[in-house]
Amino acid sequence: IGSWKESKADGYGVHQWKNGDRYEGEWLDCLKHGKGCDTFAMGDMYTGQYREGKPHGHGQYKWKNNSVYVGEFECGMKHGRGKWRKRENAQKCNHYEGNYADDKKNGTGTFIWESGNTYRGNYKDDERHGYGEMFWMDGSSYKGEWSKGIQHGLGRMEFPDGRIKEGYFENNIYKKPATDTPKLKQLKA
Repeated sequence: IGSWKESKADGYGVHQWKNGDRYEGEWLDCLKHGKGCDTFAMGDMYTGQYREGKPHGHGQYKWKNNSVYVGEFECGMKHGRGKWRKRENAQKCNHYEGNYADDKKNGTGTFIWESGNTYRGNYKDDERHGYGEMFWMDGSSYKGEWSKGIQHGLGRMEFPDGRIKEGYFENNIYKKPATDTPKLKQLKA
């Protein structure tokens, strides 16, 4: 149902596939293009901008399990700034705000767990990677380098009882102290 031009969907229209998926929105040359909404038979839904048949620009993707992402898309994938929440309307739930590339957390962002633990820093391919700061609800904190999701490299760990470990960490384990380098001074700030 909708507008046609030269035997192709063009303009506003609605299409429902045999599997139950449904799209309502703008078309160009038989491709989703402009504003629209995909409702998938499995229960997921995307509302936002399309280009050449794929989500592209600002949009919102809601999963059947009530997780939601609001932000930028490129060629059908999360790309640019965005916000993800594990449960759309829950006050306390895992959530992330930051940069995405190729459908994964990449660049800088902040992840807050339902427990209140917080990570602010760099990501690469959905994992903490590069410089980042982790704050635990018990008062512990780590500021330093991460690799593939774990503390790895130069860092400073502070514990609730006042103890401090600063130096080199390997696979989340403190290995040895570091000499007072300019980089180590930054971790103390």
